Amino acid sequence: MNNSNFNRIKELLAKKGKTSIELANYLGVNTRTVSTWCTNAHQPEVATLYKISDFLEVEAGELLTPKNELKVAAPGKVKKKRNS
Repeated sequence: MNNSNFNRIKELLAKKGKTSIELANYLGVNTRTVSTWCTNAHQPEVATLYKISDFLEVEAGELLTPKNELKVAAPGKVKKKRNS
């Protein structure tokens, strides 16, 4: 299994213009810990993922879903299921 697909923390930090040091300070963890998450050497706990998503102002699922697998419905393209 390719570890590079476990999380997108590094990518989203860059996209949001934030640093791993800022994230470490926000979470109260060592910068080495954040580094291991960014390189996918280790993964944060679920509760920590939610804190990271708050810091980055994204949905928690965005941290885990590889960018090429994100699927967004175009406005007006979502159909409601009718009850029979």
